[in-house]
Amino acid sequence: MSVALLATACGSSAEPPGATPQPTLVPTVLANPDEDISNGIDELTPQEALDQAREALEFAASYRVSGAPTAGAPLDLVFVAGEVVEGVDPPDEAGDEAEPARVGRGSVGTVSQDGSTFKLRAVDGDVYVQGNLEWLADTVVDDAARTLGDKWLLLPESVSADLVAFTDPAAFAEAVLSPTGSLQSVGASVIDGTPAVGIRFLDSEATAWIAGVGEPYPVLVERLGATATDGVLRLSDFDEDVTLAAPEASDVVVASSPPDE
Repeated sequence: MSVALLATACGSSAEPPGATPQPTLVPTVLANPDEDISNGIDELTPQEALDQAREALEFAASYRVSGAPTAGAPLDLVFVAGEVVEGVDPPDEAGDEAEPARVGRGSVGTVSQDGSTFKLRAVDGDVYVQGNLEWLADTVVDDAARTLGDKWLLLPESVSADLVAFTDPAAFAEAVLSPTGSLQSVGASVIDGTPAVGIRFLDSEATAWIAGVGEPYPVLVERLGATATDGVLRLSDFDEDVTLAAPEASDVVVASSPPDE
């Protein structure tokens, strides 16, 4: 998964986000970018600007991604970086002290895969999905309707590994903001009220818009010719206070392996 994905809830606890807002696909060009862009992102090369945007996103405590990478594939997720906790990871074989680890890292919301949309909750490497029993029956567990009902399914690693860009905030940032080809600046515009600088990925013809005020967060990634329902991802709700929690054990079914293994 890369920026080519465009071509090919906040509070004490996290719940799946609400309806996806409609994207602004016709940005307003800034008349005086030198006055409106205040964080210096417009003074960098396209690669430097993109590197700063990716670093800012990777260090965000949380952020929301909503939109539709392709037609009929809605996506609405809140990513959470988690808290650094000392002494969680076990000591290594050399007897060194336990290393700090991130706790409460993952995502929650809805995602589409292989033409199917389902609820997803990922916490500290464990990935749970709910809904779309037909997809689950084909992909993970036979006779999902009888086995699962309304319960969450804890995916085996062989399946959850394919969803890592939807379950890990750093992996998503790396996937979306690490192009393989050349880059080009397309100037400064207003995206949803925020002055932003556009960086175009020449190989995929997608454009990432990076906030020009405050932290240089990416605020919109869109494919050339994107519409309100196809080829656009909006990023918002940065650094909100979100706490992830796994579903109650009584509401979880553990999948051992996909049906064809």
